[in-house]
Amino acid sequence: MTMAQPIPLTVIGGFLGSGKTSLVNHILNQAQGQRFAVLVNDFGALNIDAKLIVAVEGETISLANGCVCCTIRDDLLSEVVKLSARDPRPERIVVETSGVSQPVAVAETFLTPAVQPLVSLEGLVAVLDSELTLDHAAGHSDLAFDQIKTADLVVINKCDLVDGARLPGLKAAVRRIVPRARLWETSFGRVPLDLLFGEQTALQVSQPNAQARMTHDGFESWVYRDGRVWSFSALQAAIEALPRKIYRGKGLVRLALPGTPWGVFQMTGRRSWLRFCPPPENAESETALLFIGSAGAIDEMGIAKIFDAAAGGQGQDEGRLVADLRSFSVIFE
Repeated sequence: MTMAQPIPLTVIGGFLGSGKTSLVNHILNQAQGQRFAVLVNDFGALNIDAKLIVAVEGETISLANGCVCCTIRDDLLSEVVKLSARDPRPERIVVETSGVSQPVAVAETFLTPAVQPLVSLEGLVAVLDSELTLDHAAGHSDLAFDQIKTADLVVINKCDLVDGARLPGLKAAVRRIVPRARLWETSFGRVPLDLLFGEQTALQVSQPNAQARMTHDGFESWVYRDGRVWSFSALQAAIEALPRKIYRGKGLVRLALPGTPWGVFQMTGRRSWLRFCPPPENAESETALLFIGSAGAIDEMGIAKIFDAAAGGQGQDEGRLVADLRSFSVIFE
């Protein structure tokens, strides 16, 4: 019997009023057939269209688009275990933290060995109120900045309320705190779901007929293919060299190890990891990686140059200095 794959899980944090719930509403409204399970502290703040609600069972709301929303009452971990046992299982879980909590403390709940077979922590998203974060008179800027220290993607929200001249200063402040995080500027919590989660699975990317380039709603995707085998250190060097405006990456990597094993690669913001997997059945025997980023951030040739430079220095995995422990992780199962 094949064990079910861990459910990807994303934690959304940020100070009170930053726009976390607006982002969650946006995710639910743009689900497009994906079964999301959202865990929130309070249903009341969610703006769910009554026509979408098909059932209310205690602390769970089921939606017509296949999504479910659950409140966090006692133990967050037990709620996630219940979600993983649902039939059908959710395809993704999103946890919205309280406005005064530390998102990293919530995320660490899902990094214990006992939980990892159920869920896979895919990313930490921090939402900032661009109007109030730099307003020291408001009295919460220190906590707001503290909450983004471990973020993979920082959503600078409510940009419609701020003079454009103030945004560079805010972005510079964020860069000083999390220099490797990706930044996305928006209003009303509108972040393209492709940048948060991505549409194509790693196996779909590996198919020979996968589109090499697509442009949509201000961002683009590129597929990189290569016939070489890759060491962990060379792959890490390539990923760390990618521009900050590339937000997502996923695909299959042919590894330079005995028996030429394969790995499923995932990247969300500054977090990336590789999970060993069987060889693909119907794919070409080459590495195939999909990257999603802002329009014009880079192109196929630019990505190829980055990977060629990393491959040129690759040798045995004798060790490599890791600047950020989350920049590249290898999961052995």
